[in-house]
Amino acid sequence: MRFRNNFKNSKGASLIELLIGATLGVLVLGAVISIYVKEDEVISRESEETDIRAKGRHLIKFLAEEIRMAGFGLPPGMGVIDISASDSVTFRSNLFDVRTTTPPGSEGTTAIASGANSITVVNGSEFADGDNIVIYDPSFRASELNTVNGSPTSTNIPLGTAAGSDFTYSKNSKLVTINKYNTVILYQDGTAIKKSIDGTVSTLITDPSISSLQFTFDSGAAADVAKIGISLEMVDPNDTTQGVIEFESDIALRNSS
Repeated sequence: MRFRNNFKNSKGASLIELLIGATLGVLVLGAVISIYVKEDEVISRESEETDIRAKGRHLIKFLAEEIRMAGFGLPPGMGVIDISASDSVTFRSNLFDVRTTTPPGSEGTTAIASGANSITVVNGSEFADGDNIVIYDPSFRASELNTVNGSPTSTNIPLGTAAGSDFTYSKNSKLVTINKYNTVILYQDGTAIKKSIDGTVSTLITDPSISSLQFTFDSGAAADVAKIGISLEMVDPNDTTQGVIEFESDIALRNSS
């Protein structure tokens, strides 16, 4: 019995063919990996940009709420007090709504006499030694800055400086107001936005993407400022070549002069 050799002319793949196939496989795999990496980078970059935009919008809204407190609980024009620096804003605000009035009086009666070292009030119990105050006559729109010096009582507030002028009741105004105020500064410190209240500093937010914070004012005189512009720039701290993302907002003050 004979068996025919059916494998006589069959050939296996040569070494060169194997090398070529392997090389092509590596090239295809490399191309696939490269495309995947690039797509992953794009997705990551878009995700980071979306995150920065969300943080920027939140920060602008947060700063706007802080700035709207300028002049709160105080006479008109007593809010903004320093606009000399473009990266900070300084203002007064009655943050804790501490206020009182003199007892009502008849027209022509002197509520506070020039040179007086204390003020008779309806209720002085919320004030404390060292408080900064504004004395205000709403009828004549006259105001005076002073301080509390000593321990107030329920009916009396001792002054740090003698009253500089007379405050007299008029036909349309039968009282004088006394309002506590705090001095507030908002400013950038590196990648942090900070807030100072009467010299006590706190950090509002820290974020590595914060690049620049600028304030603009609609008047060259602090007392006449009615609108404050905020300009915030943020960047991707992991890839600064992607450019700056800008956020802007204009804030109308509630208690401008």
